[in-house]
Amino acid sequence: MNETNREKFDRITREHIKRDGIDKLVKWLENETDFFVAPSSINNHCNFEGGLLEHSLNVSNFSFINFNFMLKYKPELETLRESMIISSLFHDVCKVNTYKKAERWAKDGDGRWKSYMGWENNDEFPLGHGEKSVYLISKHMELTDEEALAIRFHMATFEVGNVIPGMQQMSYNSAFEHPLVVIIHAADILATKVEKVIDLKNQ
Repeated sequence: MNETNREKFDRITREHIKRDGIDKLVKWLENETDFFVAPSSINNHCNFEGGLLEHSLNVSNFSFINFNFMLKYKPELETLRESMIISSLFHDVCKVNTYKKAERWAKDGDGRWKSYMGWENNDEFPLGHGEKSVYLISKHMELTDEEALAIRFHMATFEVGNVIPGMQQMSYNSAFEHPLVVIIHAADILATKVEKVIDLKNQ
């Protein structure tokens, strides 16, 4: 019998994360956020109910692939296994309680406007993207320095509207000296590229 995404999430956290605070973090996600039912985006990857959880699990899957590949060359990275799982599963916690269902409009094939139920952004705490995830996780569970960097920079320079001045470019370059940052960023890009897009306006 196939696991549901929630069952898979519970198994991974139970078996692979021994960090103090993980139970507190999961309890917060379950009781005070929409992490398990929210979409991952408005119009792009995993933009359906439960999409945020599915994307997080997909990033975890790709992270394992990247991680095992790097272990062939640097076996000492085995110590990062728990960090890899934490960083991949919770990199997009910044999106909780952000996307709301809303009536939207689009033209059909005949050029006529029609309404459909989609999503809109209603971020009441616009702290940023990766940095917001680091902040929210850290309220419940302590992160290592490398985990914080991996989550903060998981989108690298792909953040929407991000202009990279000299000092910030130095920060990106320094962050990507850490293997965990490379693993999580690559996994997020791969997952995003292959995830199915649901075109709600054509449903």
